[in-house]
Amino acid sequence: MTAEPTYSTTKTGNTIVDGPLSEETYGQSILPAAAYTDPAEFAREQKLIFSAEWVWAGYAHWIANEGDVHPVEVAGKPLLMVRDGEGSVNVFHNSCRHRGMVVTQEPIEVTQRIQCAYHCWSYNLDGSLAAAPYFNRERRGAPSPEARQKLGLLPVPSAVWAGMIFVNLSPDPTPFEDVIGPLAERWSHIDFSRLHLAEERVFDLEVNWKLAVENFLDFYHLPFVHPQVGPVAASLDVDDVVIDRQVIVGGRYPRGAVGKAKKSEEALPFIGDVPAGKVESQDIFCVFPNALVFLEADWFQVIALAPAAVDRTVEHMAVFVDQGAAEPRFAESLKSLCDVLFHVNEQDIPFLYKLQAGRASDGANHTTLLPSWDQITAMFQAAVAQRMGYGA
Repeated sequence: MTAEPTYSTTKTGNTIVDGPLSEETYGQSILPAAAYTDPAEFAREQKLIFSAEWVWAGYAHWIANEGDVHPVEVAGKPLLMVRDGEGSVNVFHNSCRHRGMVVTQEPIEVTQRIQCAYHCWSYNLDGSLAAAPYFNRERRGAPSPEARQKLGLLPVPSAVWAGMIFVNLSPDPTPFEDVIGPLAERWSHIDFSRLHLAEERVFDLEVNWKLAVENFLDFYHLPFVHPQVGPVAASLDVDDVVIDRQVIVGGRYPRGAVGKAKKSEEALPFIGDVPAGKVESQDIFCVFPNALVFLEADWFQVIALAPAAVDRTVEHMAVFVDQGAAEPRFAESLKSLCDVLFHVNEQDIPFLYKLQAGRASDGANHTTLLPSWDQITAMFQAAVAQRMGYGA
């Protein structure tokens, strides 16, 4: 069993987790530069990380209604997300059981069945085989009940939490509840069933996915790159938080909702029954490997990363609020909130490109993470290194 993390306290009263960094680690990169630049290493990541554990695959609002079908790709594998007649989310391998053709490459809406265009095999929303014309080379020939049982779309373990859809491509997945449970408990005051999408944008970036995670976990850069977040004292008022050093790490701004720049005009309704002690705070976590989440009492933001190549990552950024904030009187507040959050993300992009360019240097094998600032980033890198076998 993993030992509970221990923390030290700074002169300002903030907490720093005791992690792998010290003065002895100066100039010693945890991850080699090749981890950010070598296509072979990227291919290994797809197998050892993205095919081996729970990963973000999409948003539940992509398949909001019965019959919505949305193709996605995880670890280079085509998948189908489907909303069935019971309102449940199903995920399948996007491969027809006859000749293996992808069933669709575009989001579609169907009434009852998903049809493959090649030979018109069709599948029910639960993945079962519905029809296979001329199956026995006869006009009215049809698969037997036994054949139907064997020839449905192959399911993929999936879970829906906080408006997100997670999948696990490993042969023996850990229950998702065991992975997300500690964070779900921390956020038990939030009613995620009330989430309303305020705005969503897609950023196609020519950077390695890990750099996006590391930038997200880098609290040190905020006053220098994002001056609009507030004065230096407010932006540096952050505590390290480790929920699970292999899966969920991040930080907490004790006064994040009040210490930074105002985001909206009229106060938005809270997402749930938020206790007084959590009204002012902001949580920031990486749910390993590819879901980056922010939470305040009245808004929830996700930056989800879909690695496409060693130097290309598609960011799916979404801002959610309580469903009560959909009322017209909150329109200006929602616009102000989204404008600020998307602008902060856009400010990071040129720095991400420069970080990627720097990984071509031999010096990238001798970078220095600081014990006072980067223990959380080091834990993320160590989680990658452990899975990839670096330093073993």
